[in-house]
Amino acid sequence: MQKRTIKMLNGLVNRCEDARDFYTSAARQTKNEELRDIFRKMASTRESIIINLKTHANSLASELNDGGTLSGQASTIFKLLKAKVGDTDISLVKELEAAENRTLEDFQKALESNPPEATRSLIERQMRILTKTHNHMKYMKEKLKKAA
Repeated sequence: MQKRTIKMLNGLVNRCEDARDFYTSAARQTKNEELRDIFRKMASTRESIIINLKTHANSLASELNDGGTLSGQASTIFKLLKAKVGDTDISLVKELEAAENRTLEDFQKALESNPPEATRSLIERQMRILTKTHNHMKYMKEKLKKAA
């Protein structure tokens, strides 16, 4: 059970690392100061979630006492998104909002996998934060559409 939980947490970490990197890249790309600040805050939020997930996974790994740790294996989602996104702010925000959707889906699937109670509680707390970031990106997407 713990190995499966660690693997699931590792997947969530990878998804959040991709999002953090995407937000960091978007902050560099945009010329809009408001968006730059938002993207930096979102990257920072992802970093906090990553730390929380890794800390929990590493505590589970140490309980296993078999040297299991997070692999840190990055997925290719960020690379694919970076190649796909144009250089306009609306394109960035649309893709970031879509990435937020995928992240929430992954966290929901993790909850549905019946993790141990401590893991479930952690995922639920992080999901509340992610729901707020998703809603903010959705709001920004609508705001930019209206301004266009």
